[in-house]
Amino acid sequence: MKKWYPLRLPAVIGLASLISLLGCESMREIEAITIEDVSPANVRDGTYEGERSTTLVSAKVSVDVKGGKIVAIRLLDHKHGPRHGADGIIPKVLNKQSLSVDAVSGSTGSSKVVLKSIELALRKGL
Repeated sequence: MKKWYPLRLPAVIGLASLISLLGCESMREIEAITIEDVSPANVRDGTYEGERSTTLVSAKVSVDVKGGKIVAIRLLDHKHGPRHGADGIIPKVLNKQSLSVDAVSGSTGSSKVVLKSIELALRKGL
């Protein structure tokens, strides 16, 4: 039987290191996202779309505002990693009428990207 592992071990270690490095950089990209609260009371009535993309996560939303309140948020597109659940952030925003809500546990990165998309949509109505 041929011993393959001494020759392939450096390649496997190199690949694992590259994946780790890219993952860390992608997480830093998400951590750098800041969410600024936009009061729906200041947003004109209408439907607005917002979109935010990072290396690992992207989201596109449609936000309906009527009478100074967010009346609907639709997640039009959402690319993410495993174990997502960031769509759970939408009821939190609707209930609080604010972007100052806690992220969905286990989906912090996706939650931030969805929130940023909502923020960008609301800004279009200012």
